[in-house]
Amino acid sequence: MPVNRRNYYRLLHVQADAPAEVIKAAYRALIALHHPDKGGTHETAAMLNEAYAVLSDESRRSAYDAKRATKLHRPAADSARPSAPPKDGADVARRGCPMCRAPLPAVIHAETRCARCQSPLAPIQRTNSSAGGSERRALRRITKSDWGLLHLAWPSEAIDVRMRDMSLDGISLYCGAAVTIGRTVRIVGENFDVVADVVSCRRVSNVFTVHARLVTAAFKSGGFVSAHA
Repeated sequence: MPVNRRNYYRLLHVQADAPAEVIKAAYRALIALHHPDKGGTHETAAMLNEAYAVLSDESRRSAYDAKRATKLHRPAADSARPSAPPKDGADVARRGCPMCRAPLPAVIHAETRCARCQSPLAPIQRTNSSAGGSERRALRRITKSDWGLLHLAWPSEAIDVRMRDMSLDGISLYCGAAVTIGRTVRIVGENFDVVADVVSCRRVSNVFTVHARLVTAAFKSGGFVSAHA
């Protein structure tokens, strides 16, 4: 097929510095919607496959970013992109507040918040240990009747959302509008305040189901996070 000259990042609805796991999640969500077996076109599916083939390969992505930078007369996007997705929030924290990019304090505790936007700064600690069960019980389970506020940027007006569920790694909710995959958002509920990266957004009837990967968090009842400097 002819070389696709479109912006691969726009095709997958992700930002140019999106980590590999966000790109993978975006591709899976889009190909599920646009696959020919699901009513999509072969042309759209081919473009999505081409974009993912390049952006999922580190060397091909670096070459693509360099080529884009030359055309745009600006530094390549991968110069600011981590070589691998953060495992515990520490890499994200080093770049500043995940919501507004303000400089961080020297020491971060469980209740530390950004001086500019008041977002929580304690990074999520991900582990494969069996201790997850006790940590999960430290926070009252979110039910579908719980409501929260979604901030798409800072500063911005909050959007009312209805919670679906929360795990040690992520959160899902119902929203009245689509949310861009790869966007960093803040979600505030009765017992939690989290910053997360959106990994999927799908229309269900007249609402959208949004799934996001937790980056930092603060919980009134503790648990879930382990803060460190």
